[in-house]
Amino acid sequence: MVKPIKKINVAEQAISKIYELVKENNLKVGDKLPPERELVKILEISRSSLREAIRALEMIGVINVIQGKGMVIESSKISNSIIKPLAFSIILNKNTFLELFEARKLIEVECAGLAAERITTSELKKVKEIYNLLIKHQNNREKSIKYEIKLHEEITEIAKNNVLGDILSSIKKLLRESRDTTVPSQGVTLKTINCHEKLIQAFEAKDAGKARKLMFEHLDIVSKRLKKSYDTT
Repeated sequence: MVKPIKKINVAEQAISKIYELVKENNLKVGDKLPPERELVKILEISRSSLREAIRALEMIGVINVIQGKGMVIESSKISNSIIKPLAFSIILNKNTFLELFEARKLIEVECAGLAAERITTSELKKVKEIYNLLIKHQNNREKSIKYEIKLHEEITEIAKNNVLGDILSSIKKLLRESRDTTVPSQGVTLKTINCHEKLIQAFEAKDAGKARKLMFEHLDIVSKRLKKSYDTT
């Protein structure tokens, strides 16, 4: 059976052309797009179609229209445009939360390995300070969650991979919500605390393989706890 030709409106075509323009000119965050009158000529579209495309790109955080400066390329709001539909998906489908942990296993395990390879003396000191705060507040649910999250965020920073960092940053709110389900009322578990202690030892030894293994084991235990909570509801 012959499939019908998919109709693409002019605004969608404009977005594709703006993407090509950004790529071809190697534009970066903070750079400006040509003025509206020039873009209309470059893209060979009407002003109304261009404005529709710009509104869409502004909505997802790719472009920021600044009065007196024009259309500036940015990325600060892109995570929000990703997170909102994903948040709805998780609300409507519990399996998506489990898939979130599968993603965490891929991303955070690699971050742990990179962190072990790249950690500096001052960064190791900071990780230990956060860990000590986790220990201090281990029986306070809210504070223990706070410092456990902070520890994971610090590991991501130490990994020094912007792509992995941006991915985790975009799902930060969901990761916080997942802990509302997985962390017991008395605070983070002893297993979690022991795992993070061993992780710090792996960082100190610059043992990337051990760090990856420990992070995987930690996330695997938590994901099983999450799955069990869903199975009983």
